[in-house]
Amino acid sequence: MPQWNVYHSEGVFKTAEEKKALVQDVNNYYHVYGKLPAFYVVVNFLPMPAGTMFRGYDDVADLDKPFVRLSISHMAAHRSDGMSAERFRRGIDGAIKKYIVEKGYYYEYSVVEEPREMWKIDGIMPPPYGSETFTKWNKENKVSDYTEGNPETQTNA
Repeated sequence: MPQWNVYHSEGVFKTAEEKKALVQDVNNYYHVYGKLPAFYVVVNFLPMPAGTMFRGYDDVADLDKPFVRLSISHMAAHRSDGMSAERFRRGIDGAIKKYIVEKGYYYEYSVVEEPREMWKIDGIMPPPYGSETFTKWNKENKVSDYTEGNPETQTNA
């Protein structure tokens, strides 16, 4: 899953429509271009009231324009799957352009690749990227149980 935690100054992403628009572009990047199941994508909006987020010595509430900090975790797809760091950055830059960059906000982001072995969805370890079950999950946009290739159903005989 890609999980985006969007920490932002109060007053940014105020409406459900603004949030949904960014979520749509994030999903387009991962689902349409990255071929991940749409339900893999999780976006959290975390407004930071005055006194709760600082950039350097400054409370972001006191800056001359809003600040957005994106903390992104990738579990489903990694650079080892053939995605270059540059392609990841271009995709992220494209997703945030209308909502952060073009508005002139201060922003930064980082991406961490988490081990797939430490990830479950609805109690099930996701299938390997590109596998038959992965393709099924993508098409159906939901989790389904599977045994072939599932490390939790393998026996050590």
